[in-house]
Amino acid sequence: MQVCVVMAVVQLLVWAIWAGVTRHPSRWKLWLVVVAGGLAMLLEIYDFPPYQGFVDAHAAWHATTIPLTYVWWSFIRDDAEFLTSNQMKRMKTSNLAKKAK
Repeated sequence: MQVCVVMAVVQLLVWAIWAGVTRHPSRWKLWLVVVAGGLAMLLEIYDFPPYQGFVDAHAAWHATTIPLTYVWWSFIRDDAEFLTSNQMKRMKTSNLAKKAK
């Protein structure tokens, strides 16, 4: 459990640093995943017994992963589109420079 917690904290820190220094247009999604993921991780660490016999911390943690997964993959899709458009712009600029010579 300790190794998993350390790895999760390191991963969240790496993503938080990257989100802090990048100019990515969808970095808000990354910030949402980092902050909400950190809070969700607390459910896994500070386990509590089932509330009224129905939902415990582990079940609540699993429930939080559903929207977080959607936001994460939405960021991944946006990142792929962003990187592809930047690459296409560079190729067009490079081709225009070659034609001008």
